[in-house]
Amino acid sequence: MDAYHPSAKFHPGRADTLVVYCSDSRIQAAVQEFLASSLNLGGSYDVLAIPGGPQSLTLIEYLPKLSWALGKWLRFLVDAHELKRIVLIAHQDCGWYKQLPFHLFGSSDPRTRQEDDLRRARRSLAGDFPQVLMDLYYVTWDANNRVTIEAVAG
Repeated sequence: MDAYHPSAKFHPGRADTLVVYCSDSRIQAAVQEFLASSLNLGGSYDVLAIPGGPQSLTLIEYLPKLSWALGKWLRFLVDAHELKRIVLIAHQDCGWYKQLPFHLFGSSDPRTRQEDDLRRARRSLAGDFPQVLMDLYYVTWDANNRVTIEAVAG
């Protein structure tokens, strides 16, 4: 295979933000554009992209090893890279949520469940990283595939 030479250069500085979101291919371009254009992060942020995104931080009782692993990776990044901000993003029609047992949730509405989990993840992380700012967002799209990304309050 021939070598590929991207136009982007190596970024020698460290980012101050970690973004945790779902690995679903349908949202990647929109989330990356949002991070670059709306949050002004450019390409300078650390990423943890896994199925369900930040929801894994709330699975202490159901999937403790998964929750432990994400927590371990997150702690490493926050400490090693001296991060100042964590952005947690969930999205509609998440396949990860569809396979979880309903007894884990306080609501039957998918968006409400995901927003509740974003808030639970923030509360959990705030206990471990009180100095780190946290932002929560939810990605939706309409019948014409127009994407909207909204801040989650609370």
